[in-house]
Amino acid sequence: MATASSPTCPPPALPRTLLLRRRLSLFRILVRAFIGVCFLIGALALLIWLIYRPRTIQVAVATATLSGFDLSTAASTTPALSYNLTAALAVTNPNRRVSIYYDDQLRAEGLYQGVRFGRAALPLSFQGTRRTDTAPALLVGISLVGLNLNADAFGEDNRTEVFPVDLWVEGVVRYKFGELTTTTATTLTVKCHLALKLLVASGWVECIVIDF
Repeated sequence: MATASSPTCPPPALPRTLLLRRRLSLFRILVRAFIGVCFLIGALALLIWLIYRPRTIQVAVATATLSGFDLSTAASTTPALSYNLTAALAVTNPNRRVSIYYDDQLRAEGLYQGVRFGRAALPLSFQGTRRTDTAPALLVGISLVGLNLNADAFGEDNRTEVFPVDLWVEGVVRYKFGELTTTTATTLTVKCHLALKLLVASGWVECIVIDF
């Protein structure tokens, strides 16, 4: 004898609170995954920066000689400073993984009493890792200084035979990390304070990197 089958009942609907909890749980998982990925990327970037972080270029004056330094103050002419300064600069790249390009050629400028009196280009355009190069600088000429120089202070320096001269090194640098080279350049500014006697070669003088 056949019996009538009972109608199939649909499964009970999930409570709204349970659906909301499931959605919140999925949202939390996505948020945590996003935070984890950001943390991983940040940690990796920090590690790369610590490994490849460029160290400051080191500059020193190995030797410098002031062969001539005279101020002409004749009443009939504009005060002029004649100079003859030769220097050998030691430029060091201390980085083990970073090479350096000097885009705008390095140049050395002499200053006396804050007045510029000469400029010379330094023959250095690229430095490999852990390398020191010697760059000669020759500043020779006559500079019209007008009333910018204190003649009495020059006379006192001339009497003591010691001239306080600042040698500034300036340029624009970029870095090379392996096969990658930075597109953004930075300015290099270095100050070398010298106390020079006429016709007497100076010793080694460390310079101060002001901007890098």
